[in-house]
Amino acid sequence: MSYSHGDKRNSDVEMGKVTSPAPIPTSPVEAPACVADHLSFQERLVRRQAEKEQVRAGAEFPSSSTLAIAPGHGTEDKERAADSTPPPPARKEIILALCASSVFPVAQPKGRKRKFTKGGDGESSQQGGSGITSGLRGKFMSLIDGMISECGSETSRLTGELLELQGELERDLGKKTSSLLKEKKARKAKSLEVCWLQPQIKGDAGLASRGIREATDALRSEFQARLAKISAFLSSLECIRNRDLALATIEGEVAVVQSFQSETPPTLEAEEARLSGCKGDLAVVGGDFGLILAGLKSACFLPTC
Repeated sequence: MSYSHGDKRNSDVEMGKVTSPAPIPTSPVEAPACVADHLSFQERLVRRQAEKEQVRAGAEFPSSSTLAIAPGHGTEDKERAADSTPPPPARKEIILALCASSVFPVAQPKGRKRKFTKGGDGESSQQGGSGITSGLRGKFMSLIDGMISECGSETSRLTGELLELQGELERDLGKKTSSLLKEKKARKAKSLEVCWLQPQIKGDAGLASRGIREATDALRSEFQARLAKISAFLSSLECIRNRDLALATIEGEVAVVQSFQSETPPTLEAEEARLSGCKGDLAVVGGDFGLILAGLKSACFLPTC
């Protein structure tokens, strides 16, 4: 199968139209300077990729036995590739492209129309590329499956831990709730007991104050009675003493009269004996007075309640 020079040019133009990127706004008003640099770098990359694809497509065509190519066409392609090849991008453009990649995604080239020959070499190269692609796809899928299984195991582990923590929290909450209920019941019982004891305490205080009042009244009346009894004892004691003194005076006077009436005057020994007898009588009277005073003192002491 042979192609003419014009057909090849038409196919190149068609591939250039397919691989040409979508128009991207690069005005400095719409985007910052770093974004504009990134977009210009992106355009150059897309143009370079399109030229590489054209060169690769030209290399994949059959030899001169199957294609008829003009003699000056190869030199023109080389000159065009050399003219359109941009200089290597500076480090600043690469950094700007990395910074602005999150703002404007890189426009991937759309589907390209490649023309393969029906010979054995083209089919073998296409099969080799598809085999590499399928191998990479299998590795990628296995990697994705491993990550998914790892994420599932991690999720199940975290779910189990979460359920365990939830159970512990529920148990702690139940314990705290039961303890709070018990404390509330205890406080309620204590408040009821206090409310029940308050009137009883007030009643007991009233009874105690009444008893104290009655006891003090009784002691006061008893003390008044004993004071009256003591005053009666003192008055009777005074009467007895006055009577004894009067009797002693009378007896002394009678003895003096009798001594004067007698023919013989009393001797000194007889007077001493009489005085000793009077002292004995006075001692007896004094003893009686001491007994009465002791009785009065015992009556003055009040009994302890």
